[in-house]
Amino acid sequence: MSLALRLRALMRRRGIKSQNQLARLSGVPQSCIHRILTREDRYSPTRGTLLRLAKALGTHVPWLTDGMADPANGGVTLPQPDTLPNGYCTEICALLRRQPETTQRKVLKVVRLMIEDAGAKPAPPESAARRAAGRAGIKRDLA
Repeated sequence: MSLALRLRALMRRRGIKSQNQLARLSGVPQSCIHRILTREDRYSPTRGTLLRLAKALGTHVPWLTDGMADPANGGVTLPQPDTLPNGYCTEICALLRRQPETTQRKVLKVVRLMIEDAGAKPAPPESAARRAAGRAGIKRDLA
């Protein structure tokens, strides 16, 4: 199995639907991901690129490049498809990881308030998000 095939398989298992989405999650340019996926073994990405892709996909470089389990981690265990988050959850988590803890708390508060509002009465998502953001103390426009 080649790097391209392993990368495609992990993208599928993690619910990542596009090269652009993986680029946003990993910080690797979409053009580089495209080269990996289309040129098979004729393209060798840098170690830094492999590290960022492995981190974004929840695996290790040895498995990504050679299909070998990482002995320090006791091997790579891929979760079953029904326990994996979808692409939206993966992207949200990656974005939140880069934020300070105070921002993470505010986002969580907004999401909880939006879910409460959705359960109480149906409302357009934009207005629910604005109301929740206002109650969470976020002053920026959510449009």
